[in-house]
Amino acid sequence: MNFRTLMIACMSVLIIWGCEHVIDFQEGDSKLQGITINALAVTDTVFTASISRAYLFTEVPALNYMDYWEYETRPDPFYEKEAVMSEAEVELTVNGQEKYTMRYTPLHFNYTSDYIPKSGDHIALRVKADGLEPAFAETVVPGIQQLEVLNCEKYYEKGHTSSGSLSDMSQDTVARITLRITDPGNESNYYRLKVRSIAYDKRADDSEEILQYSDIYSSSDVIFMNEQLTKSYGGWAAYFSNVFDDHLFNGKKYTFSIETRLRLGEHPHAVIELQSITRDLYYYLKSIMLYRITDQDAYTEAIQIHCNINNGWGILGGMETEKQIIRLGQ
Repeated sequence: MNFRTLMIACMSVLIIWGCEHVIDFQEGDSKLQGITINALAVTDTVFTASISRAYLFTEVPALNYMDYWEYETRPDPFYEKEAVMSEAEVELTVNGQEKYTMRYTPLHFNYTSDYIPKSGDHIALRVKADGLEPAFAETVVPGIQQLEVLNCEKYYEKGHTSSGSLSDMSQDTVARITLRITDPGNESNYYRLKVRSIAYDKRADDSEEILQYSDIYSSSDVIFMNEQLTKSYGGWAAYFSNVFDDHLFNGKKYTFSIETRLRLGEHPHAVIELQSITRDLYYYLKSIMLYRITDQDAYTEAIQIHCNINNGWGILGGMETEKQIIRLGQ
């Protein structure tokens, strides 16, 4: 699942919860006033931002989805019809000098700029809207870190699973890939490792080529261990997180292995991305992973969704990616 899908899936979460904000209400108040900002500065990609109005959980209808796949892929109608702010004033400042006025794009329900982020850029985002306090956020786009592919071996393992209305169209072959990260010293670094297994299938009448892919992978390495994730989610194993920091290998080379199942179809390959992410994005993703496996009822302690928006809610993150492609055919 790419980051855009993740942001859409979690948008209603951010509408509901902020990060350690104290919300004061006068007697008789029933509404929450505030701006939610969700934006990710990705190098070599035009910068966009989703701007919405914050709502209390009592004002938002429940998401009645049948299963994980429906939840992850369907848009949230309340967000699109009620929460999105199409007439906000959104100003982007880069390195304290370059200023961009961002334009609303109805097709994508977001604001678009003419700016393409680069590593090391300092980004400041300010949002104003009638009747609401201005919201502000800033971040620095992280630098790229080295990812090497040391080895790849394949082995047979019987297995075919399905979830909800979608099946896991995989082979009985697993690729074990050995990787190495070179981590810079004298600073804390944060990462997300994305591994996408891909193949191309065809319909019975050869009329159309179908992309078969999965982002699910596994590893027994300690860097992926997360004791808080006590339940599996959408194919991801319990206690596993693909978001990690460098506290075990700061300033060193670190070697580890991951396993991904080959897809059904022709030209099987894996696209591996080492995403260097900002500290705030790291904690945001960690809190989202915990939130999505937590029962939402009156007896459950609220999960705080991390944010770095001043006078508002949401996340402004940064990401730089090192990519490797591994061919998995004969």
